[in-house]
Amino acid sequence: KIEGLRYYPGISIGIRMENFEQYLSKIADAGFKYIEISIAHKSGLSQMTDAEVIDLLTTKRNQAAANGLTVWSIHLPFEDKVWTNIGGEEAIRCQSVENIMRVLRLCNQAIPECKNYVLHASKGVLSPRSESVNQARKSLKEMFPVAKELGVRICIENLVGSLCPTIDEMNNTIAGFEDAWVTFDIGHANCVGATADVLQFLKFIGPRLGTVHIHDTLYGSRNDDHRVVGKGDIDKYHGWDNVYYYMLKENRYRGVFLFELSSANAVEVMTTYREIVAKYKAKYESQ
Repeated sequence: KIEGLRYYPGISIGIRMENFEQYLSKIADAGFKYIEISIAHKSGLSQMTDAEVIDLLTTKRNQAAANGLTVWSIHLPFEDKVWTNIGGEEAIRCQSVENIMRVLRLCNQAIPECKNYVLHASKGVLSPRSESVNQARKSLKEMFPVAKELGVRICIENLVGSLCPTIDEMNNTIAGFEDAWVTFDIGHANCVGATADVLQFLKFIGPRLGTVHIHDTLYGSRNDDHRVVGKGDIDKYHGWDNVYYYMLKENRYRGVFLFELSSANAVEVMTTYREIVAKYKAKYESQ
């Protein structure tokens, strides 16, 4: 256990990141215990055989384990984001769902300890927006049974300039799905502004909070630039100590505090995490 921390922080790392293994060592040296493996649009998994994908994933998992790190979550591929069918072609939607579920199954086979899978849509939506929600719900209805069969959680992420940027649209997308979980991206909500108020969004999600993405942004800017905590204005508008309180008390979150940053020095990120903990304790545990 890391002295002074209630829960372990984690950090995202791209599956094709240059010097992947060396970065794992830096993460571990800084005190992290968990990672999210992000499968980006240039990962090339769709051009690989099942055996090749499993070998790649197993290698990354073993490298993480050798550094004392556990894979907490996996960000599903970006290149198959058309499961919301923004092009309006049913065949493409079906293929997208099939591609995403293929990766989910292979990840589960190679990294069975990972139970959290982040899923988000493509940029852009249909007009009216409700049609994108309808298409997303059609795809989720096909995805959730696969996740349940594998014993994992698909966690829908709130976005900027795409699906589920607001509380209302997230509700419309996941309503009625017993197996729906949410990846709450704090920076994304802050980008959107009032209709995605960070604390109110957390209150809405409640116990469906599966995992979180932590990074800083500018309020209402729509510029999703994934800054290190303290480099944006989330603290000004919401208070990081309050965000921490909501996750622990309102959501009863007992998972990893996962930092997702465009560029990150592991020591700096750990320092900012300790600062969040200190502010939370000073405000809520000293009373």
